[in-house]
Amino acid sequence: MFDSVRTRLTLWYAGVLGLSLIAFAFLIYYAAAAIFHQRQDESLHSTAQTVASAYVEELEEQHSLAKAGEVVLAELTFPNHYVEVIDNTGRPIAWSKNLSEKIFTIPPLTLEQAGARNSGVVTVDGLRVAVVPLSGDQNFGFAVVAEPLSVIEDGLRQLRRDFFAGVPLVLLLASVGGYFLARKSLAPIASMNIQTQRISAESLSQRLDVTNPRDELGRLATTINDLLARLESSFNEQQRFIADASHELRTPLAVLRGETDVALAKQRTADEYQQSLSLIQDEAERLSRIVEDLFILARQPIDAPATLMRERVSLNETVKDCARAAQVLATRKGVRLTTENNSSSIDLNGDKELITRMILNLLDNAVKYTPAGGEISLALTRQNGNAEIVVRDTGIGIAETDRQRVFDRFYRVDKARSRALGGAGLGLSIVRWIVEVHGGEIRIDSAPGRGSTFTVDLPLKSGGHVEL
Repeated sequence: MFDSVRTRLTLWYAGVLGLSLIAFAFLIYYAAAAIFHQRQDESLHSTAQTVASAYVEELEEQHSLAKAGEVVLAELTFPNHYVEVIDNTGRPIAWSKNLSEKIFTIPPLTLEQAGARNSGVVTVDGLRVAVVPLSGDQNFGFAVVAEPLSVIEDGLRQLRRDFFAGVPLVLLLASVGGYFLARKSLAPIASMNIQTQRISAESLSQRLDVTNPRDELGRLATTINDLLARLESSFNEQQRFIADASHELRTPLAVLRGETDVALAKQRTADEYQQSLSLIQDEAERLSRIVEDLFILARQPIDAPATLMRERVSLNETVKDCARAAQVLATRKGVRLTTENNSSSIDLNGDKELITRMILNLLDNAVKYTPAGGEISLALTRQNGNAEIVVRDTGIGIAETDRQRVFDRFYRVDKARSRALGGAGLGLSIVRWIVEVHGGEIRIDSAPGRGSTFTVDLPLKSGGHVEL
C-alpha cells in the first residue's frame, strides 16, 4: 500500500494538516483562556466598584459601617457572584446571602496592593476575587467580589470537547478529499505508465498523449515523446546500419566464396591460380577495409571520448606524411597532387592516428572521384586560432541535394560507380566523426562538373585542446 505515490501523498498531506490543526487548536485554546480570564477579572472589578460606590453613599445616610453594608447587599443582588464588605484588617463587615457559610479570607498582601493601586485580584479557594477600596480618600475598608473559577473551566472544557471532536472530523474529511485530489492529479501519470508499457521496439512511433503542454505533467509527457523520437531515430539508424553493413559485407564474401569454388572445381594452371589468388587478395583487402571502418564507427557512441588519445600532434608533419602516402594513389590514376604546407608550425592535442585517418580519407575520396588528368590540392593554414585543412579536387562534384547526406553512413552519390571503385560509403562518415570528437567542424563546397572542396577547422585552444 505504501508503494503507491497516491497513498504516500495522502499520508503526508494528512500528517502536515493534522499537525497544523493541532497547533492551531492549541493557539486558539490558550488565547481563549486568556481572554476568558481577562473578561472575568474586568467583570469582577466592575462589580466591586459598583458595590463600593453604593456602600459609600449608604454610609453617608446610615453613619454605620455594618448597617450600610446590610442595606447595600440587600438592595444589590448578584446571583453569580459572592459579595463581601471587609474592614482594613480583612475582618468581614457584611456579606451576601450566598456567602453565609463560605466566608473567605483575603491575604494581607492583596489588601495592601488594593489600597495602593485602588484594585487587586487574587485566587482564593477556587475563587477569583477582586478587591476595591470603599473610598479613595477615606480608609473605610474594601468591597470584595468573587466568582468560582469553574465558570471559566466549564467554558474551556466545552471548547476542548469541540476541538477533540472537530479536529479529527476535519482531518478525516480533508484526508478523503486529499486522496481523491491526489488520485485525480496522478491520473495522467497512470495513463502515461499504461501507454509507455505498450511501446516496444516494434512500436516506437507511438507517442504519449499531451493534455496540457504548459503544466509539469504536460512537459514530462513532451520530454518522454522527444526521448521516444530520439530512440526511434537511433533504432531506425541502427537497423539501416546493420542492413547496409550486411549488404556491403555480402559482396566481397560472395566473390571470395565464388572464386574459391571455381578455383577448386578442377585442376588449373599456375597462371589461373595466380589470377584467382590475386582476385581473392583484392576482395580480402576490401573486406578488411570495411571491417576496419565499421570498427571505427562502432566506437563513436560508446568509448570514443574515453579512448581518444591525447598527444602532441604536429599537423605540418601529419599533412606531409598523408600527402606522400596519397601520392602513390594519385600517380597510379594519373592525377596530380599538390601540397601547400608553408605555414609556421601548427600543433594541437589530439589523436594522431585518427587525424591521419581523416586526412587520408579525404584524399582517398578525392582520388576516387577525380578523373585522370585532374588535380588535387592539400593545404594547411592557420585561421582565427584554428588549424584549417583544405582538400580541393577537380572531380565530378556533388549535387546540392546530395551534399547534406554525403557524411551519412553507407551513403554514396553514384552507387554503381562507388562500388566499382571499392568504396563502401563509410569514409566521409568517419571523417565527420573524427572532426567532431576533436571539437572542429567540416564544410563542403561542390557542384557537379567543377569538383569539390572539403574544409576542416580544428580548434587549437578549445574544449581542452591546447596549442603546444
